[in-house]
Amino acid sequence: MIQRKPLPSVVKFNQLLNALTKMKHFSSSLDLFKQMCAIGVPVNEYSMSIAIKCCCQMSRTNDGFALLASCFRRAVVPNVFVFSTLLDGLVLEDRIIQAERLFKKLIKQKLCEPDVVMYSTMIKGLCKFGNNDIAIALLRLMDERACKPNVVVYSTIIDSLCKDKMIEDAFKLFSVHMLVKK
Repeated sequence: MIQRKPLPSVVKFNQLLNALTKMKHFSSSLDLFKQMCAIGVPVNEYSMSIAIKCCCQMSRTNDGFALLASCFRRAVVPNVFVFSTLLDGLVLEDRIIQAERLFKKLIKQKLCEPDVVMYSTMIKGLCKFGNNDIAIALLRLMDERACKPNVVVYSTIIDSLCKDKMIEDAFKLFSVHMLVKK
């Protein structure tokens, strides 16, 4: 692809990046991304988000943040998927405090409006570290911000409450969830 004249569109490169990433060839995907940048392919938010995801899946979230800075330099506006991916990377690396800081910054500075995936990522991280109270507070924040929690969100918190032997609280949340579904 790189040797063709004219170069294929960024869409074709993105398709290849995405295929490599789906096969979990994160390193190869990042190598291709670097080659794209080196030869002047006009990378877009989709290619940037794939590269950031690869970094995070390889426990190289700091490199993902470096790519985020590159987004701004290239006038590529990061979307909710990019920020969710970075949050997930921080959670995977057990860096929940940094994840919380980033999440608060995104909301406070209105860098993006969190969606159910982003909330779910944060709740997963909070529950992983036994921060059930904060996870439940985040669940309430979702309601306040008109972001409807899904079954994954409820299941994550209920599972964490049960693991922490807070069965009564788990049943209460389950009951609320069942009422919401009706």
